[in-house]
Amino acid sequence: MLPPKYRLRHMKDWKILFDEGRFVGGDFITLKIWKIDPEKYPRRKYSPQDLMIGFAVGTKIHKSAVKRNRIKRQMREVVRLLLKENKVENGYIVSVLAKPSILNKDYPEIEKEILALFKKTKLLI
Repeated sequence: MLPPKYRLRHMKDWKILFDEGRFVGGDFITLKIWKIDPEKYPRRKYSPQDLMIGFAVGTKIHKSAVKRNRIKRQMREVVRLLLKENKVENGYIVSVLAKPSILNKDYPEIEKEILALFKKTKLLI
C-alpha cells in the first residue's frame, strides 16, 4: 500500500490532473502527469514538494473486480518500492492507467513498463 501522503484521493485533484496534465503512453500502461503549479490553484494548497499518485483500471479492462484489483496491487507495489528508495521526483501529480493488453502480463513486465515510463517522463531521480 502507498503511504497516505502519496495517494491521489480527491476527485478535484483527478479533474485538475486530467484537465492540465499530459499523457505518456506505453505498450500496456499510460501515465497522465502534471507538474504542480501552486499559483494556478491556490485554494488546493499544493506545494512544489507534493507528490500524488493514483491508479486506475477500468471495467473495460476486465469485468471481474478480482482481476482489476490484482493489476492495481501490482502497479502500486512497483511504485511503492520506488518511493521507498526515494527514486521519484517530487512536485507532480501522476495517474497510472492500465490498458486492456495488461491482462496477460506478469509482475516483472509491469515493473519494466512502469520504470520505462517514469524514465521517459523524467520522474526518476
